[in-house]
Amino acid sequence: MSGLIYALALFGCSDDGTLCERLQGPDTRYESRVECLASQSDAIESDVAMSADYPSVFAECMTSGELIALGTGKVDLTKSAKGFAALMD
Repeated sequence: MSGLIYALALFGCSDDGTLCERLQGPDTRYESRVECLASQSDAIESDVAMSADYPSVFAECMTSGELIALGTGKVDLTKSAKGFAALMD
C-alpha cells in the first residue's frame, strides 16, 4: 500500500473541460486508487452528478494533496489534474 488516501471528486465542466467546478457531494475516501476507480461509475450516476447544470460531469480519483492544489472555484482540468487530458481526447 502506498500510504496515500484517495478522494473521489466530481466536477461539472464545459464540454471541453477547460472550465470546471467541483461539485458538492459525499466526501468519500479510499485507501487505494483501485478502490477509488471502482467507484467512479456510481459517482457519475449519483443524484449530485445527474442534477448538475453542466454539459459534462467527470469523476476523478485524486490524492488529498491534488485536491488541495486545485483550490476552490473554477479550474481548467485539462491542465490541473492528471488523467483529465486523456478524458478530453
